[in-house]
Amino acid sequence: MLVLCEKCKKNEEYHNCSTCGQHLCISCFNTVHFGINATRSGKSMVYNKCIFCGEIYATNAKSSVCDRCTIILTWKSGMDCLAAANRVSELLRTNKLDSSFKNENYCKVHFGTHATQVIMDAIDSSRR
Repeated sequence: MLVLCEKCKKNEEYHNCSTCGQHLCISCFNTVHFGINATRSGKSMVYNKCIFCGEIYATNAKSSVCDRCTIILTWKSGMDCLAAANRVSELLRTNKLDSSFKNENYCKVHFGTHATQVIMDAIDSSRR
């Protein structure tokens, strides 16, 4: 059964959110939960800390993922998936990735299945 996104009504459901109780497509899920592509929050810059790499960055909206790590959540093609896995691998090599992200269930709950796939693939390939 196809369930449409409750926010944009365009795409099919990606995530049935237990926190907000909405059926959301991947774009709306990332906007609601991580601030990716959020509207400008004011005239001044907002300083945020990336949940993946921990870097402090300035942007014009409240978000929780820097531009370099956004690919981990927003990938849509095979090349994007590879770029996302490379970003996670880079964070693993530099010990910047939080150890809780190595838990698949934690990632599914907090990031959804889409990002979890990339994170787990990168972790598995780094062990080899």
